[in-house]
Amino acid sequence: MAEPLKGWRDMLLKKAIIADDEPKIIDLIRLLGNWEKYGIEIVDECHDGISALESIRRHRPDLVLSDIKMPDLDGLELIRITREEQIESHFILISGYRHFEYARSAVALNVIDYLLKPIDEEQLNKTLEKACREIERSRENRENRQELEAIRAKQNREKMTHFWEDFIFWNYPERKERMQENLRSVELCNKEYHTGFSEGCFMMVFMCSNIASLLTRHYSLLEEEMERRIDRYFGEYALYYYHVSYLGCIVTLNFAPEHKKQVRESVSALYYSVRDLSEIYGEMYLNLGVSSIKEHICDLKEAYFEAQSAEWGRLITMQNGVLDYSQIAGLKRVEDTEILSSEDLAEMINCLKYLRREELGYVFRNFSERCGLYGNCYPGIMADVYFRITDAVGENIEDENGQLREKLNYCYLEARTFPQLAKKIYRALDAYVEGERKKSKEKLGKPIMEAVYYIRKNYAQPISQSDVAKAGNVSVTYLSRLFKEEMGIGFNDFLTQVRLEESEKLLSETALSIKEIAGAVGYPDEKYYSKLYKKMKGIKPSEYRKIYG
Repeated sequence: MAEPLKGWRDMLLKKAIIADDEPKIIDLIRLLGNWEKYGIEIVDECHDGISALESIRRHRPDLVLSDIKMPDLDGLELIRITREEQIESHFILISGYRHFEYARSAVALNVIDYLLKPIDEEQLNKTLEKACREIERSRENRENRQELEAIRAKQNREKMTHFWEDFIFWNYPERKERMQENLRSVELCNKEYHTGFSEGCFMMVFMCSNIASLLTRHYSLLEEEMERRIDRYFGEYALYYYHVSYLGCIVTLNFAPEHKKQVRESVSALYYSVRDLSEIYGEMYLNLGVSSIKEHICDLKEAYFEAQSAEWGRLITMQNGVLDYSQIAGLKRVEDTEILSSEDLAEMINCLKYLRREELGYVFRNFSERCGLYGNCYPGIMADVYFRITDAVGENIEDENGQLREKLNYCYLEARTFPQLAKKIYRALDAYVEGERKKSKEKLGKPIMEAVYYIRKNYAQPISQSDVAKAGNVSVTYLSRLFKEEMGIGFNDFLTQVRLEESEKLLSETALSIKEIAGAVGYPDEKYYSKLYKKMKGIKPSEYRKIYG
């Protein structure tokens, strides 16, 4: 005869509680039941309803065999309370009363079965077998439900991430249009991004600290503590975090109009609470930039820029604390290009690419002077200038492990004025150039480094090997040998390589014609350029544009 419920012995044990006011009934059930066969462990025996409820709360059993009639709390009430407390225990009811009303109540409470006294061995074990099947089905459903909930939670997190990405990078045309549409109403935003905004008031708080400098020692402890304190002071309001690299985090508040005063008080209370962490984790810089209160969700973007600008206001006030947007709203506004022109930024990046310290110093002298002239302008402009530099560095400079970007972040955190920020940025970039030059010298030597720099700077012009040798202060013969030994490639091949690489950037990033691109990289003859490109790359320039443009 085949063993019922094959493989159940290998399953996790199922916990059971027996509750009956007659000890002999409990003994009989324990004796007659084939507990081991069905993988059931009896974890407790109870003689009244109250103790049974306490035991259920403590053990969270898979199965409860309970008498209907017990002192203090009957079996039906025991089930109702268990259901209300969302304890997922299965019940088998036992009674000596043959009343249909009890059976109907038991069915309504979705019990597994209903056993009558005296206990019949065969019926008991059939009921236990049935119970085990139900328990296994419930476990499977629970696992599926948990998996589904985990998937939904992940999807919700992803939607919230998409919200912040679209929100923060609103300057991208494709994202701007999408975000503007979804911020037309609270309903649309909630539907698209799974946010939980309500009609009412909105406010942004930009929290900036030197937490990054403390991360190596206390990362998890400090971050968790900060989040607990944010929850403590803002937990009653709709709240969303978004961590912005090393600069801190954005806190979005959504509250009823009558709570305006309480929210502002909570901002100040949070500042002093987090500042006190310095006593535990070391000296901590902390600034809270606070936007004005907005009355429509479509003004969230404006609130974000206000909060960020308010936090940057410390470069004018030269002190840490809570900075409200109203304190800086009336300051002079200029174009960020008046402080750092596009030409100066491009030259700055070229200096970093080609490791030209002298030229970098010249660019920054002019930049620092203008920072001094505009040191009391609208802080949002200062922020725009800073982020233009860091974004350009991130896009154009190979930064091993993000160390340079991290140093630039620290520059902002440590600066007390705008001119001081410019000086700190210069020192960080100068140190980078010096370090890279040292590496290059060790790797290639000065002559080849100067030659490579000359080629990369002048590839668009007619270049001869003699010109490059002169730049490196070596003979043509020696330069030719150096290229083959140090670079593993001949001079002409290297020049061609540089020109074609630069042409690929223009093919993918601009709408220039093939003829214009050919001329821009040093090939006046379009046909020659196309033929050379096909020979070296295996496809035509036009085909490359179709693929990567």
